[in-house]
Amino acid sequence: MLINETVTISLEKICVSTDFPYGEAWIPDEDENLLQLSSSYYINSGLGGKDLEQFWICSQDFILSRGEGLPGRVWLFKQPEWIIDVTIESEGYFLRNQIAQAFGVKSGFSVPVIAQNKVLMVLAFFTTQTCFKNTKIIEIATSKAESLGQLLSDSNYIYNYQ
Repeated sequence: MLINETVTISLEKICVSTDFPYGEAWIPDEDENLLQLSSSYYINSGLGGKDLEQFWICSQDFILSRGEGLPGRVWLFKQPEWIIDVTIESEGYFLRNQIAQAFGVKSGFSVPVIAQNKVLMVLAFFTTQTCFKNTKIIEIATSKAESLGQLLSDSNYIYNYQ
């Protein structure tokens, strides 16, 4: 199975397990100290799929620095993070604030995929509903991200995946 397919399947499993209809993967470039949106994503088409698809399309031009935006902070700190309502956060805190407002995105969270203490990628999930932080959802996503990290590590994951 290709890495892209593996990541997409992992995103889908986390989305289904957490009732978050949208998942994306960000890939770090350690040399350039940048984080770029990968081509792997999942959208539950029954839950605001058209608007979420537009959110993903508009997000493709974003390139983040370590510590910048939700995925950048998760990359930097190697810890999950939850945002209750991305639309009320400043653009300095949630860079895609305007896009989120335009396409009805409300809550989001992100988890790192780590192998051998190195962040291989950052997974981010969003919904069109306002959701308070849910530790069970974070635990589910973190567990599945750990499994993905192990799988990618075991299969000699090539770091130039996009």
